[in-house]
Amino acid sequence: MSRFANWLAVLIVAASGADRVAAAPTTAVEAAAVKAEEATSDRDAGRIRSRIYRHDPLTGTLVAVEPINVRPSAIYSRFDPARGRWVWSKAAADRSLRYSIGPGSIQQVRSFDLQGTAAEQRRALEKQAPELARLLNIQGVRPTLKLDPEGRWQLGPTPHVSSVFDEGTGERWEWHHDKPSAVIHTCGRLWSYADGDYRPIR
Repeated sequence: MSRFANWLAVLIVAASGADRVAAAPTTAVEAAAVKAEEATSDRDAGRIRSRIYRHDPLTGTLVAVEPINVRPSAIYSRFDPARGRWVWSKAAADRSLRYSIGPGSIQQVRSFDLQGTAAEQRRALEKQAPELARLLNIQGVRPTLKLDPEGRWQLGPTPHVSSVFDEGTGERWEWHHDKPSAVIHTCGRLWSYADGDYRPIR
């Protein structure tokens, strides 16, 4: 397990006008887990384009998910045929996938459809790094991930709200009390992303 995965694993213990896309159909082929570090927006890295994947930050892998098992409000990877690339999306209450989540977006780790109970996660992580787990439990850290320009989630800051930059519409959204609110500038609500920052489209 990489240093990033170890640190992130311990952190986890401490802790709309968008386009809608139906969850991908299942296939008879069992999809193998894919290394998250090898998968980018324009590289399959072993992913099957008809499947959807959850990101498992504990193992640093992308794991195929059946549409019936998609969890509302969780983040998943899907292939967008119209754009010819992999995108990240957020699941709605009906399990459809919304948004084409772009760089700079921030989501809490708990939004990534983690498997197992909190107790099971705690036991595994305390075994791997007990001292760090103890310190982080005391501090009450709520870890987040930030999407980089290559389409990979990296350990991010700890803001008060989660956010999404929708590359499909150019809109930005922030979640307050689990409800999305549009981020608006003086000339409207459309944004671009360049050099690590958002810029208003006038």
